[in-house]
Amino acid sequence: MPSGKSKPINNYKLNHNRHFSKRLPVSTILYLGGSCCALFGARLLSTFRAKNNKVHHFSTTTDSFLLNKMDPERRKDLENRLKGALWGFFAGDALSSPTHWFYGGQRQIIAEYGHPIDDYTQPNKYLTGSILNKSDPNGGGRGSSTGNKKTSIVGDVINHGKLHLWDPSKSHHYHATLHKGETTLEASLARVLMKSIVSTDGIFDPDHFRQAYLDFMQTPGSHNDTYASTCHRMFFANLIFQNLPPKDCPDNDKHNVDTIDGLVLPTIVALADLRNQQTTSSAAAATCAGVTRKSGVLEKVAKQWSSVVLGAFSIDEDSFSNTLKNFATQTIQRRPNPRVDEASTMSACYLGSSLPGLVDMVAKHADGGNVWKALLANANVGGENVHRGSILGAVLGARAGYDSLPSNLVDGLYAKTEIEHEIKSFVDAVLPN
Repeated sequence: MPSGKSKPINNYKLNHNRHFSKRLPVSTILYLGGSCCALFGARLLSTFRAKNNKVHHFSTTTDSFLLNKMDPERRKDLENRLKGALWGFFAGDALSSPTHWFYGGQRQIIAEYGHPIDDYTQPNKYLTGSILNKSDPNGGGRGSSTGNKKTSIVGDVINHGKLHLWDPSKSHHYHATLHKGETTLEASLARVLMKSIVSTDGIFDPDHFRQAYLDFMQTPGSHNDTYASTCHRMFFANLIFQNLPPKDCPDNDKHNVDTIDGLVLPTIVALADLRNQQTTSSAAAATCAGVTRKSGVLEKVAKQWSSVVLGAFSIDEDSFSNTLKNFATQTIQRRPNPRVDEASTMSACYLGSSLPGLVDMVAKHADGGNVWKALLANANVGGENVHRGSILGAVLGARAGYDSLPSNLVDGLYAKTEIEHEIKSFVDAVLPN
């Protein structure tokens, strides 16, 4: 969620947000929504930190793709699924950006856009109650720590030329500068990661990616997004203001870093592990999480989540179902609910509050029968739907395969031609002939 300290909110629970929205006006929901989910997630998050700091390994599948010599037909199927996962990943992000951190449900979405999201949509420039303009452009949390600094992290070091959109007297949408079908910063970084993996022969190299991250973030015009999450602002504040070496720049404000957006990049690394025909959760995914942020709990969850990503490539539905159940049992302490009311999955970004909805959305749409419909449903939930949308899209896209995706899912992406080339290069690197 956007940065800021949570204010305790009593008597309301996240999973009853649809009732919550009926009791309060939209303006009040917008003011409170940025923090309403912290209490809900606190108990689950504390459980992640318990378990004696153990990391659980899940076997994903015993399909033929785990054999040392891959069957040509199985490779063809894996390529189809990998392409589907990547297109689903980018679509899930871009479809949800217009309604990112909307806590007023369908009512707010219709008020802003005239109808529910039914296609790629350009985000509005302004958003009443936006936390963007309450966020610190020079670090974590709210407010401004600019002081006497002549350099601003947002505007001068990263997100060049965007500082005026963070003006505390304004109320801009988090993604005010994006075009229709354009992906957010985190998905843009996923493309940087994909190219890094291609450059290192299909293997994730944290040092190579760290340098690619530094170069990309500090290059004017490298992306078009307005918002940069707390972890990026803290990283570059440590680099510029504290003169720390890049390996020591990841940080944690104990509030906005142990979050679901931290699973976006590890999802790409998990996909790259198809090359190694991984059978258990990926240590590389955990390492990837640590490149941009300092979060032991997130590294553990990233390693566990990679099992779900890899399991999505199984041709055995029961095998994938068991993998998802194992993940759910270890992280949210219950089984997935495939009958969930999608609107009830609204959450903020904290892992404890966002993982239950992610698990249930995967379970509900696990057959991959209609990825487009599932991602539109996610977009219309609001809350922290962008980063959930990308990792949800990756899993559902892998279940469905590229050949089953509708053409508008692919063609509607703003950078479709560039993404298409990058996906081909990634697939060739991860699944060499």
